[in-house]
Amino acid sequence: MKNVARLFTQPTTDEMEPFRLGMLFLSSGNVVACDPLTSPEMKPFAKTVQPGKYAVNLYSDPGEGGIAYAELKISDEHVVKWEMAVKEGQDITTLKEGEIFGYPVDTCLGSFMDADTAKLIDKHDRELQQKLGDKYVSYYDDYFEDLMDSEETGDNFIAQPYPELENNFAVFTSGYGDGFYATYVGLDKNDLPVKFITEFVSIEEG
Repeated sequence: MKNVARLFTQPTTDEMEPFRLGMLFLSSGNVVACDPLTSPEMKPFAKTVQPGKYAVNLYSDPGEGGIAYAELKISDEHVVKWEMAVKEGQDITTLKEGEIFGYPVDTCLGSFMDADTAKLIDKHDRELQQKLGDKYVSYYDDYFEDLMDSEETGDNFIAQPYPELENNFAVFTSGYGDGFYATYVGLDKNDLPVKFITEFVSIEEG
């Protein structure tokens, strides 16, 4: 196997206390990580989970305070190994040293969602355009901005475009800005996902 980017190692320092963002509903169990404003149509990861509700936790960089990584917790099982999360057709052996599979961020935001919800985001955006007509500016200006300006949610929040549906998506700031970020999956002894983690800032223990 060729050398690839280092695998994620979750820091154990006491300074890395999680902030519980909320519960994410995965209707199909097909996990998508993406910039929610520019690429919600990203393909889901090859590793799937059982449909259900799962906790999303955020970890801050102890040095600077920005979001170091976002975690989608699937179970309480012990992680025995980490792998770079890949989509169908991606092969980590094709990567050169230092390269990663991941997603581009152009709005300083990252997200976890179900593949079903990604389709609903596109539908919601199209409906907003039809409703607002010439007054429509963008999905950010006409939907996200009000959520981000809320004292209750701030820049990190759980969005639910259709209140009558459980489908929602977790939104969080991407470290210190735009870039290209990898997601890693922690697996248990049975090779089942324990958690997915998108790393924005590398926190080396010690």
